Amino acid sequence: MAKPSVNELDRQIGQRLKKLRLQADVSAAALAEAIGSTQQQISRYENGENKLSASQLYLLAQSLGVPVSWFFLDCIAEPVPLLVKEPTASYLRNIIEEEIASLQNVWPRLNQAQRTAVLKLLDSFLR
Repeated sequence: MAKPSVNELDRQIGQRLKKLRLQADVSAAALAEAIGSTQQQISRYENGENKLSASQLYLLAQSLGVPVSWFFLDCIAEPVPLLVKEPTASYLRNIIEEEIASLQNVWPRLNQAQRTAVLKLLDSFLR
């Protein structure tokens, strides 16, 4: 069976994984052990050589304290046909909950000046 080919989105997710791991000061070996993988496999994910399965992405997100959606922030993927007209209400609630969780994870790492800047930016959207 042929190995699934890696695409640009896979590479972007790998880059975000590496960035997050380094920011958290976690070694690839420690992360691999936490999710039941190998350091070599983590390296292949980070370098965009291998695709991440949904279950591996979930375990990585749990281990690094971010929602799965964090890996897709600012990612640029090839467009695909939209098959639904509007997202469901429960989907929208889940998205908001994930965004709040992401903010709760980042907020403590910001200094007071950064927090003030974020609040001013958010306030500017409401005007």
